[in-house]
Amino acid sequence: MNLITIKNGNNTWNFEIENNKYIICDTNNYHQILQSIRLFNSKEKSEYRSENNFNIVIMKNEKELSLRNNLFIEISDSYSLIEDKKLTTKSLILKYLEVKLQNRIYFDTIGTIDILLESLAEEMNEDDSLNVQFNSVGYKQLIKMLTPFYIDEFQKDEFDLDYEQIILFQLQLVDYIAKNNFKYDNTIVYGHINNIGSKIVRKLKNLNNSIQLIFTNNYKESMHISEVALYEKSLMDFSSIEQFYIDYSQQSFQQYSLQEVECMIIEYLKQNYTHKKKDIYQELVQFSK
Repeated sequence: MNLITIKNGNNTWNFEIENNKYIICDTNNYHQILQSIRLFNSKEKSEYRSENNFNIVIMKNEKELSLRNNLFIEISDSYSLIEDKKLTTKSLILKYLEVKLQNRIYFDTIGTIDILLESLAEEMNEDDSLNVQFNSVGYKQLIKMLTPFYIDEFQKDEFDLDYEQIILFQLQLVDYIAKNNFKYDNTIVYGHINNIGSKIVRKLKNLNNSIQLIFTNNYKESMHISEVALYEKSLMDFSSIEQFYIDYSQQSFQQYSLQEVECMIIEYLKQNYTHKKKDIYQELVQFSK
């Protein structure tokens, strides 16, 4: 179990995480935590933050993390495939391609491209007073020549993908990056997924090479209780369910076992944080009774 600590001014949030933590919220409580991670992952510094000496600290097991040695990747339910294909510095596809092209299996092919470019330069330079030389081709130069696009049976853009497919596509890229990127000590995935389905939960469980902090307002029974933190008036991390049990026992007028309290928590999450389809006709019938 890992302890992830996020500090922003006087605010400190602690999460005990094996691999993934679902922070379930009833309001926008999560926003300050999410913005703190985004700010830590940003190189930009506003005049306001400079004047007030704002400093975000993220620690793993009480050891402070740096951006140089750790990779932070944001996923989002508002992800734009069209924008990401532009391969800007924050592009997830760019990170994926950088890792993929550094795989040894492509070294011979990249070397062959270099030889072909040298041969082309020699042909161009024959009987010419102006000679040319091609620079050696590395993965960064090759990426500039690429035009990425999503395809299964047909080429698709973001308007052809449903909500779940957009999330799963991002997680597919993250999975490859985390498994094949040996430059960083940790890969930390974070973001907000409003409507989190069972397929997404299963995919997140299989991301064993990364740590995930996923903010959502939707509980799924496939989440293990130790993977859940609830943020209502305060933050409660159920990986420490024994501590919650002690606190609850002090407030309750009845004696419960630890297992009973765990079942009560799960039932509370199911009742209050599970997306339910509603029918206006049935609802109006209930109101009229």
